[in-house]
Amino acid sequence: MSVAIRRPLATLVLLAVAALSGCAANAEPEPTDRALTTEEAQRLAIARFTNYDEGVREIDAEVPGQQPVHLTGWVDFAAHRGYVAVGESDETVGEFGLFAWTRDFVAARDGAVDAAELPPPADGWQTGPLDPAASALQNLFTVALSLGADRPDNPTLLQQSDARWLRDDELDGTEVDVIAGPSSDEPASASAAPTESPVRYWIDERGRLLRVELRQRGSDEWSVLDLGADAEVDLAPVETLGGTGG
Repeated sequence: MSVAIRRPLATLVLLAVAALSGCAANAEPEPTDRALTTEEAQRLAIARFTNYDEGVREIDAEVPGQQPVHLTGWVDFAAHRGYVAVGESDETVGEFGLFAWTRDFVAARDGAVDAAELPPPADGWQTGPLDPAASALQNLFTVALSLGADRPDNPTLLQQSDARWLRDDELDGTEVDVIAGPSSDEPASASAAPTESPVRYWIDERGRLLRVELRQRGSDEWSVLDLGADAEVDLAPVETLGGTGG
């Protein structure tokens, strides 16, 4: 297993912020409750390492907007690769075609499919640089790859940050804590207002990440990325996909 360059957890929030410029001034503040306990900080700290250790997990995501999209497929958190079928809704997923991506490149293949077929089709792909500021979809791709790290984050720094425990919740019968991510790696001051983080993590009692929510640019809507079971799937690197142009 290759060792990837580790990014601080706050980087995920900054990626989401990059897609939030122009957010409405009268947007409702992020609901907050309290600072993290030691145990909550520890579970948040191992969430990305748990993804990295599991390798490949199924994903299912919704991106709202003028052209909403629904996608299903996989992310390899160790190799930093993703592969999905995309449609307008879960009933029509695949109607817009396929996407594959790494931290540097994204490849798209037009034409309706039933699912993210394996192995990926050998031709018909168009590739370009991955730019999280270009669209909510590319921002979600970028954040998805950042959800894996080759070592745990620092729980002490997380507890000292402006990360906030928001509430208890339940996802598919599993109890979770919903946590707003830290806005930086710096300790929060005693007088600091609770974070209005554009990223929320749904984490179970084992420190396993089950859902990530990203606030949409210019609105109060959220992209939702659900992480499912781990899978024995070999995702092809973007650079090996045949293309029709770049």
